Amino acid sequence: MNRADDRGVSDVVSFTLVFSTIIFMIGVVTVTGIGTLGEIQQGTESNVAEETMRNYAATLADHRTTGAERRSTTIKMQGHQLELVNSTLGWSVDNGSRENITTRALVRTTDTGSKLIYENGALFRVHDDNGVVVRKPPLRCSNDTAHLAVTKIRGDFSISSDTRVTLQSDLKNQRITTRQGEGINISLYTNGTQYTKETQTPDRWNSVLGGRWQEGAGVNEYTCSPIDRLVIHETTVDISIVN
Repeated sequence: MNRADDRGVSDVVSFTLVFSTIIFMIGVVTVTGIGTLGEIQQGTESNVAEETMRNYAATLADHRTTGAERRSTTIKMQGHQLELVNSTLGWSVDNGSRENITTRALVRTTDTGSKLIYENGALFRVHDDNGVVVRKPPLRCSNDTAHLAVTKIRGDFSISSDTRVTLQSDLKNQRITTRQGEGINISLYTNGTQYTKETQTPDRWNSVLGGRWQEGAGVNEYTCSPIDRLVIHETTVDISIVN
């Protein structure tokens, strides 16, 4: 074989090696790129779901703060599940009998298993054993007054959809209860959904409640004392799916 033939074979081998390397790199980039794009898409969908639930929490707050009689909100489901589950909030004065309020909770479960939970004005984002507070509840403890703004939601549905659904919320009634005295002690019992009870630690609930709320003697119990006045503002809202 002459030198020209040697150069020809060398060129072919070099071309084959370079081409193989290019194909390999394209494969690596394609595989890792698809994985990254999938993660980005899941993250985007979760963020959209959280923003949707945040906006809906603000819509429900309109019933309490402005007395809005009816609100209709269309949300993109993205294949997620939306359901109403049981949840209660209890309170007592000076270690007296506890009065429980059935608040219920609205839970949206995403494709990644994360749950966005609206419960009495608050919004939580829960995944596995970790929970993040997205929106705080309107439960206040000041120097002389405890203000419990309680939103009770009623309805019966559990739906999964790839399309948009419209939620209609109707204000049914509002009631204000006031207690007055000197140095009274208010106990608050947060018996939330199975998701929030398992993931919201006492320290996190303290940060959620804020102000002068302190951990009480019982499980999920928080106290506000001494105060001179207690105001409980109950708002009842019916939620239904209209399409």
